[in-house]
Amino acid sequence: MALKPQLLTSENSWPGIAVAAVIVTAVAGAGGVGIGSTLVDQVHSKYLAEQKTTSGALINPEYTQHSQIVSLKPIVTNLLSSSKNWIRIEASVVLMQNAIEEQDQSLLVKQIEQDLLLYARTLGPRQLEGTRGLLRLRDDLNERAKMRGGKFVKELVLESVVIQ
Repeated sequence: MALKPQLLTSENSWPGIAVAAVIVTAVAGAGGVGIGSTLVDQVHSKYLAEQKTTSGALINPEYTQHSQIVSLKPIVTNLLSSSKNWIRIEASVVLMQNAIEEQDQSLLVKQIEQDLLLYARTLGPRQLEGTRGLLRLRDDLNERAKMRGGKFVKELVLESVVIQ
């Protein structure tokens, strides 16, 4: 008895085609994920190596060596010529770590907080409108902190400003 080859009929072929399509799709997807992640890792490591050779480090060394970030207490006060509008400023100061003692540092931080509070009371609502107002506020606060701290203050960093 010899077996005769049977032609696939349309009734029997659809499940086989569907299974084959699912398998081919799964293999192609797994291969794409594997190759893609390998390429991303290679490009990322090359980019990091290139950045280290060109700049020496990824982080600005001015802020990593001999500096300390000190958070200021939140400053909350009403704005000039309006008892309805309030401002809340949260900021930090980047200080020279080795140049100042602990007691002097806490005194300097308190003086900077007081100075920023006095400045915030002179602000009007119109001075703080838009991005220019916020940039001007940041520059003014930074300048005041540097004037108060002298060579001990590198920068004042605004964390949040809320105007209500």
